Amino acid sequence: MGYEIKYDPKAVKQLQKLNKHEASKILDGIEAYASEPIKTKIKKLKTPFDGAYRLRIGNYRVIFYEEEDLMLISKIAHRKQVYL
Repeated sequence: MGYEIKYDPKAVKQLQKLNKHEASKILDGIEAYASEPIKTKIKKLKTPFDGAYRLRIGNYRVIFYEEEDLMLISKIAHRKQVYL
């Protein structure tokens, strides 16, 4: 079982602002989770992200929503700024 990945335009902009090494590491982490979802790697979030999940990749956090076979990437940010 795996997920199809879709990116919110804001998440794409956030990813483009990062250096290539960090962006590559984050994309690899997202694809690894999408191809083999392991629930221990994620955490379900509460307000203001009701229904969203958090995936940790180094010092960065990926906020996403799951719908059947779809993984919608909503936000990508450094751990100090992701919840602001």
